[in-house]
Amino acid sequence: MGKYIKAVDDLTDRRGNIYIVQHLDTDYLLIHTEEGYLRGGETHDGWQMNALLKGTILWVTPEKEHIYTALSLIRTEAGVPHMMKSLTDSLMLEWRERPLEIPVNYYEPYRTLIKKRMEEP
Repeated sequence: MGKYIKAVDDLTDRRGNIYIVQHLDTDYLLIHTEEGYLRGGETHDGWQMNALLKGTILWVTPEKEHIYTALSLIRTEAGVPHMMKSLTDSLMLEWRERPLEIPVNYYEPYRTLIKKRMEEP
């Protein structure tokens, strides 16, 4: 991939795919999500940026819900719980102020909703 870009991971489930690459000190996630599925349900220690490249999504935080279409740029501030619902098949690029958290800082009840949707036919 080159001197400055390193493939880190490829995560696939029924929702779609997440490809993680590193460029210098930043992790970038290319996220494909099938229509109707949910992602996120977490908080982060720093801000998070999402560039919606394709499709339409519903972005949910405790304070508001907003529909975004491609080509939108979404900034979520540090500590704000968030999740998204893919209203159509979608493709999003995500990066954060700080490295990926391990373990992830999951936020209930969003994670419960995400898991429930994954169990549905």
